[in-house]
Amino acid sequence: MRMPDILETPRCLLRKPQPGDAVAAFAGYAGDPRVTRYLGWRPHASVADTRRQISYDLFRWLKGSGWTWMVLRRDTEELAGLVELVPLSGQPHRARMGYLLGAAHWGRGLMSEAAGAVLREAMAQPDVFRVDAVCDVDNGASARVLEKIGMQYEGVLRRYIVHPNVSDEPRDVRLYAAARP
Repeated sequence: MRMPDILETPRCLLRKPQPGDAVAAFAGYAGDPRVTRYLGWRPHASVADTRRQISYDLFRWLKGSGWTWMVLRRDTEELAGLVELVPLSGQPHRARMGYLLGAAHWGRGLMSEAAGAVLREAMAQPDVFRVDAVCDVDNGASARVLEKIGMQYEGVLRRYIVHPNVSDEPRDVRLYAAARP
Protein backbone atom coordinates (compact mmCIF):
# COMPACT_ATOMS: atom_id res chain seq x y z
CA MET A 1 0.00 0.00 0.00
CA ARG A 2 1.30 3.44 -0.93
CA MET A 3 -0.34 6.40 0.71
CA PRO A 4 0.10 10.08 -0.19
CA ASP A 5 1.95 12.45 2.15
CA ILE A 6 -0.83 15.03 1.79
CA LEU A 7 -4.62 14.80 1.60
CA GLU A 8 -6.86 17.84 1.23
CA THR A 9 -10.49 18.46 2.09
CA PRO A 10 -12.47 21.71 1.93
CA ARG A 11 -11.60 22.62 5.55
CA CYS A 12 -8.61 20.41 6.38
CA LEU A 13 -5.08 19.74 5.24
CA LEU A 14 -3.83 16.31 6.24
CA ARG A 15 -0.08 15.91 6.05
CA LYS A 16 2.74 13.69 7.19
CA PRO A 17 3.97 14.62 10.70
CA GLN A 18 6.98 16.87 11.12
CA PRO A 19 9.31 16.92 14.15
CA GLY A 20 8.33 20.56 14.73
CA ASP A 21 4.71 19.50 15.37
CA ALA A 22 5.49 18.23 18.88
CA VAL A 23 4.81 21.43 20.82
CA ALA A 24 1.46 22.11 19.13
CA ALA A 25 0.42 18.44 19.31
CA PHE A 26 1.22 18.26 23.04
CA ALA A 27 -0.67 21.49 23.79
CA GLY A 28 -3.60 20.72 21.50
CA TYR A 29 -4.34 17.09 22.30
CA ALA A 30 -1.55 14.72 23.38
CA GLY A 31 -1.40 16.11 26.92
CA ASP A 32 -5.17 16.51 27.31
CA PRO A 33 -6.93 13.82 29.38
CA ARG A 34 -10.27 14.70 27.75
CA VAL A 35 -8.88 13.84 24.31
CA THR A 36 -7.02 10.69 25.40
CA ARG A 37 -9.86 9.34 27.57
CA TYR A 38 -10.82 6.56 25.13
CA LEU A 39 -7.37 5.91 23.70
CA GLY A 40 -4.96 3.10 24.49
CA TRP A 41 -2.38 5.44 26.01
CA ARG A 42 -2.25 7.92 28.84
CA PRO A 43 -1.88 11.67 28.19
CA HIS A 44 1.69 12.63 27.42
CA ALA A 45 3.49 14.07 30.42
CA SER A 46 5.79 16.28 28.36
CA VAL A 47 6.59 17.53 24.87
CA ALA A 48 9.41 14.94 24.84
CA ASP A 49 6.76 12.16 24.95
CA THR A 50 4.99 13.72 21.97
CA ARG A 51 8.29 14.13 20.13
CA ARG A 52 8.97 10.39 20.61
CA GLN A 53 5.52 9.52 19.25
CA ILE A 54 6.07 11.66 16.17
CA SER A 55 9.44 9.96 15.59
CA TYR A 56 7.71 6.59 15.78
CA ASP A 57 5.01 7.74 13.35
CA LEU A 58 7.68 8.92 10.89
CA PHE A 59 9.49 5.58 11.22
CA ARG A 60 6.27 3.77 10.29
CA TRP A 61 5.93 6.02 7.21
CA LEU A 62 9.48 5.08 6.23
CA LYS A 63 8.80 1.35 6.61
CA GLY A 64 5.34 1.53 5.03
CA SER A 65 3.88 -0.09 8.14
CA GLY A 66 1.50 2.72 9.08
CA TRP A 67 0.54 6.25 8.15
CA THR A 68 -0.33 9.12 10.46
CA TRP A 69 -1.57 12.40 9.04
CA MET A 70 -1.64 15.55 11.11
CA VAL A 71 -4.96 17.35 10.61
CA LEU A 72 -4.60 21.09 10.16
CA ARG A 73 -7.46 23.54 9.79
CA ARG A 74 -7.12 25.32 6.48
CA ASP A 75 -8.63 28.57 7.78
CA THR A 76 -6.24 28.99 10.75
CA GLU A 77 -3.42 26.52 9.89
CA GLU A 78 -3.86 25.26 13.46
CA LEU A 79 -2.98 21.65 14.25
CA ALA A 80 -6.33 20.12 15.23
CA GLY A 81 -5.69 16.37 15.49
CA LEU A 82 -4.56 13.32 13.58
CA VAL A 83 -5.79 10.31 11.62
CA GLU A 84 -3.84 7.07 11.30
CA LEU A 85 -4.14 4.03 9.09
CA VAL A 86 -2.34 0.78 9.88
CA PRO A 87 -2.39 -2.35 7.72
CA LEU A 88 -3.19 -5.39 9.81
CA SER A 89 -0.28 -7.76 10.23
CA GLY A 90 -0.41 -10.79 7.97
CA GLN A 91 -3.57 -9.50 6.27
CA PRO A 92 -2.54 -6.92 3.68
CA HIS A 93 -6.11 -6.60 2.38
CA ARG A 94 -7.21 -5.04 5.71
CA ALA A 95 -6.37 -1.83 7.53
CA ARG A 96 -7.44 -0.22 10.79
CA MET A 97 -8.14 3.48 11.13
CA GLY A 98 -7.88 5.58 14.28
CA TYR A 99 -8.08 9.29 15.01
CA LEU A 100 -8.19 11.99 17.63
CA LEU A 101 -9.20 15.62 17.66
CA GLY A 102 -8.25 18.38 20.09
CA ALA A 103 -11.12 19.43 22.33
CA ALA A 104 -11.03 23.01 20.97
CA HIS A 105 -12.18 21.58 17.61
CA TRP A 106 -14.94 19.23 18.76
CA GLY A 107 -18.44 19.52 17.35
CA ARG A 108 -17.55 21.10 13.99
CA GLY A 109 -17.46 18.05 11.72
CA LEU A 110 -13.72 18.34 11.12
CA MET A 111 -12.93 14.75 12.06
CA SER A 112 -15.68 13.36 9.85
CA GLU A 113 -14.16 15.32 6.98
CA ALA A 114 -10.58 14.24 7.72
CA ALA A 115 -11.31 10.59 8.51
CA GLY A 116 -13.56 10.38 5.46
CA ALA A 117 -10.66 11.51 3.25
CA VAL A 118 -8.38 8.82 4.70
CA LEU A 119 -11.07 6.16 4.29
CA ARG A 120 -11.64 7.11 0.64
CA GLU A 121 -7.91 7.04 -0.08
CA ALA A 122 -7.49 3.66 1.63
CA MET A 123 -10.42 2.10 -0.24
CA ALA A 124 -8.96 3.41 -3.52
CA GLN A 125 -5.85 1.28 -2.98
CA PRO A 126 -6.09 -1.80 -5.23
CA ASP A 127 -4.97 -4.21 -2.51
CA VAL A 128 -7.25 -2.93 0.28
CA PHE A 129 -10.67 -4.56 0.57
CA ARG A 130 -11.60 -3.63 4.15
CA VAL A 131 -10.95 -0.78 6.56
CA ASP A 132 -12.22 -1.04 10.10
CA ALA A 133 -12.19 1.05 13.26
CA VAL A 134 -13.14 0.48 16.86
CA CYS A 135 -14.43 2.87 19.49
CA ASP A 136 -15.25 2.44 23.15
CA VAL A 137 -18.90 1.61 23.75
CA ASP A 138 -19.22 4.82 25.77
CA ASN A 139 -17.68 7.04 23.09
CA GLY A 140 -20.77 8.15 21.19
CA ALA A 141 -18.99 11.02 19.44
CA SER A 142 -16.52 8.65 17.82
CA ALA A 143 -19.30 6.27 16.79
CA ARG A 144 -21.08 9.18 15.08
CA VAL A 145 -17.91 10.05 13.13
CA LEU A 146 -17.64 6.47 11.86
CA GLU A 147 -21.29 6.41 10.84
CA LYS A 148 -21.01 9.80 9.09
CA ILE A 149 -18.13 8.60 6.93
CA GLY A 150 -20.12 5.57 5.81
CA MET A 151 -18.70 2.80 7.94
CA GLN A 152 -21.16 0.11 8.96
CA TYR A 153 -21.66 -1.02 12.54
CA GLU A 154 -20.74 -4.70 12.79
CA GLY A 155 -21.12 -5.38 16.50
CA VAL A 156 -19.43 -5.26 19.87
CA LEU A 157 -16.06 -6.82 20.61
CA ARG A 158 -16.17 -7.78 24.28
CA ARG A 159 -13.22 -6.99 26.55
CA TYR A 160 -11.17 -5.98 23.50
CA ILE A 161 -8.96 -2.98 24.39
CA VAL A 162 -7.58 -1.45 27.55
CA HIS A 163 -8.35 2.25 27.75
CA PRO A 164 -6.14 3.06 30.75
CA ASN A 165 -7.73 6.46 31.29
CA VAL A 166 -11.06 4.75 31.97
CA SER A 167 -10.08 1.36 33.44
CA ASP A 168 -7.13 -0.99 33.77
CA GLU A 169 -9.33 -3.84 32.52
CA PRO A 170 -10.13 -4.47 28.84
CA ARG A 171 -13.26 -2.68 27.67
CA ASP A 172 -15.96 -3.42 25.13
CA VAL A 173 -15.69 -1.60 21.81
CA ARG A 174 -17.97 -1.10 18.83
CA LEU A 175 -16.59 -2.39 15.53
CA TYR A 176 -17.28 -0.44 12.35
CA ALA A 177 -16.06 -1.27 8.84
CA ALA A 178 -16.15 -0.30 5.21
CA ALA A 179 -15.64 -3.09 2.69
CA ARG A 180 -15.60 -3.46 -1.03
CA PRO A 181 -18.35 -5.71 -2.40
